[in-house]
Order: sequence, then structure tokens, then C-alpha cells
Amino acid sequence: MTLRSISSISRGGGGARRFSLRTAFGAVAVGAAVVLALTGCGTGTGGTSPTAAPTSDVTLTMWHYFTDRADLMTQLAAEYKQETGVTVNMELISSGDTLGQKFQAAAQANTLPDICAAWTGIGDGLAPYAKEGLIANLSGEMDTAPWSANFTPASIAAASFPAGNSYGVDPGPYLVPIDSNNMQFLYNKDLFTKAGIASPPTTWNDFLADGQKLKAIGVAPFVAGLGSWPVDSLAQVYMWNMIGQQGLEDTFSGSQPYTAQPWIDFLSLFDQLRTSGILADGILADDDPAAESLFVHGQAGMIFDGSWAIGVFNQQDPTFTNYGVFFPPSAGNYPVLIPGGVGAMAFVVGTSPHKAEATAFLQWLTEGPQQAKYANSSFNLPANPTVASQQSLSPNLAAFSAKMDSLIPSLPQGMPSAVDTTMQKGIQDIIAGNSTPEKVAAAMQKASTTGQVQ
Repeated sequence: MTLRSISSISRGGGGARRFSLRTAFGAVAVGAAVVLALTGCGTGTGGTSPTAAPTSDVTLTMWHYFTDRADLMTQLAAEYKQETGVTVNMELISSGDTLGQKFQAAAQANTLPDICAAWTGIGDGLAPYAKEGLIANLSGEMDTAPWSANFTPASIAAASFPAGNSYGVDPGPYLVPIDSNNMQFLYNKDLFTKAGIASPPTTWNDFLADGQKLKAIGVAPFVAGLGSWPVDSLAQVYMWNMIGQQGLEDTFSGSQPYTAQPWIDFLSLFDQLRTSGILADGILADDDPAAESLFVHGQAGMIFDGSWAIGVFNQQDPTFTNYGVFFPPSAGNYPVLIPGGVGAMAFVVGTSPHKAEATAFLQWLTEGPQQAKYANSSFNLPANPTVASQQSLSPNLAAFSAKMDSLIPSLPQGMPSAVDTTMQKGIQDIIAGNSTPEKVAAAMQKASTTGQVQ
């Protein structure tokens, strides 16, 4: 199973996506889904030279399960050999679960590779291997200059076992981020023009008004997989925008009830969506792929989706290119923040006789030029934060990448599971016209006190 930085469900070809309120407000998880591309090579702006020994005839083996990018991984390895003389043999495993099982068996048989894609994140799944030295601790390398410039502090934190962790693992970075992701809104430029909309909305009222214009030309104004996990992700955006960090912390700590006015106002946004009539028919029956299909086939003007959607659209219809990305329109007085985080990760096998060369290859993979190729070919965001401004990315990738500094942060205490589930169901009931913001808020409060889903 693949993983994303907040929580995930698998997507074909080794990708994954999902953002959960419980983990977004609590511990950081990590993800897996690799993507690369092919224009230009070598080091450059936003990157540094590999740290390993110069050109050699060393041969490395990397295990991964990125089935939809296997050829690309092999091509990148060929580029690296041309530059350094180091061979990287890419061995494709059928799935993340299979990779985890294969790694465990190989650890017992002492037949491990030099590099391995991470099939799970920092936590109990990898802790035993890290404690045994089977996953190399990259302290002093990945988390210091010059390599640290290839990552945001949050990415390094997501790749690291923290000091004082409950697993007894020495602190430090053990995983190397390869890509990232976030969720925003996308719009069909042709339909916007037809509806007389000059530019994407920046406020909630403009969003509702533009939806009415799209409805007038006979298309579904807004689609999203609100019948499944995206309802949770959309809720995150507007909880932070309407309630703010302090209000969320006060609520989660128990000093403010879920029946307080800011929570009523937040839930009322979904009632406004219902009464405005801009939601696609059957939106509560749609999952994310169903919503994406409507959008890519010109049947909807706007969609709430993740950066991975660029690749999905290209797979469904390569001729569908006239669309853009816009930041979620603000409905409240607090900053707009978005779900997202680290995507694919890999690690150096600690028992490899070629640890230096393996480390150097992963550093090379996270440098600016390689990350730009990776992103443009795979339609996924680079992990390297310098790429959007210093390398050539397509406009939509650049728009997603530029907002990686606006991610929802983790909070010391998160929304309890029972409350989260109650809220998701409640929002869906509001959209269906079967409940009210006040009733849902009361149910959330009851869930917080009883620990039971309402």
C-alpha cells in the first residue's frame, strides 16, 4: 500500500492520496509515490554535487514499486551512470506491501539491496529496521548543508525519528523525500470564458457567484469526491480559515465546545453550498476518481483536488490541457491553509557496502535539475522547494508547488477520531439537506464527550 504524508489510499501505479483530519492535527505520517522526468541533467540551481567518491565502477541495486514510472526510473539511473560511472540497477516490485515483505525476508537472508523505496513512514513499521541499522541514519548529511537545502524543514522532520521517540531509535533522518503534494482548486478555462468569468475567485462569495454563472451555461459548477475522503480534506481548509489555529487548539483541548459560534459558521459553509445549487448532481455518491472524470470531460467548471490530478487528467485525456489552479477562496478571517506534505521517500540500506555511493545517488535525485525532470514527466510535485522558482515547471505544477509553504501544520492535540467521523457524516447530511449546522455541531460535541460516533 502506498502512503501519503497525512494519510492515504492507494492510487494506480504507486501513487496515493488522502488527507485525514486526525493525522493532520496530530502526528505527521509520510508517503510514497515517485515521479521523474527527462530534460537536461547534472547539478544546477537548487542542488549540490553528490557527496560520494568520484566516478567509479560501483553497482548499486534499488528496489521500488513505482510501476507507472519504472522506465523513467531506469532512464534516470542511466543518466547517473553517464555522469558518475556508478550503475544503479532498478528492480521493480509489484506493490508496496510486497516490497515490505520482500525486505523483511531479505533482511533475514542477508540479501538486501543498497537503496529501497519506503513502503511506510516513520513509525513502528520501520523502527525495528532503523534500530538494527538496516536503514541508515543520515544525520550530518541530509539535515546539514549543502544537502539540507534540497528540503523544507517540515520534510526533514517527516523523514526523521525525533529525539525521545518511543521506539528507542537514535534520532535523525532515515528517509529521503522524493516528491510532495497538496490540495487546491482547479478550473476549466474554456468553461470560465464561456460563462464570462474573467479570473478565478479569491473569496467565498465570488466562488458561489461564479458557480451560478457556470450553472447558467449548463455545466456542473463544482465537483469533488464529497462522498468519500475529500470531504475531510475540504473541511480542513475551512476549519483553519474560519476557526483559526487558536480556536482549534482550544476546542481540541476541551476549553471550547464544538457548539461555539465559529464551528457553526464553519459548518454553515456546507449549507451555503447546498442552497446555492452549485454542487454537481449526485456529488455525495462521487469519490475522487468520479469527480475527476466529470472535470476532465468538460462536464464541470471547478474541482477540489490534489496535485496528483494533473497526472490523472493526462492519463484520462492528454488533449485536456486548458485548465488552471487557484488557491482555495477565503471564507473567514484566518489564513487559508491547505492539506499536503511529503510524498515518495526512499532510504539507504545501512548494511550496504556502498553506503556512500547510495547516499550520493539519493542526493543527486533530490537536486534541482533532477527534481524538475521528475515533476514535469510524472506530473507530481518535487520535494525540493527551490524547483518551482529556479527550475522549469509547467504552469499548473508550478502553481501547486508554489503553495507548499501554505500547508496545514500539525497540532499537539488532534481532533478525536469519533468527532472526525461524526463531522464527516454530518457535513454530508448537511449537503443532502438532512441536517443543520447546529445539529451537526451538537453531535460533534456529544462525540467528544462520549468517545462514540454520533
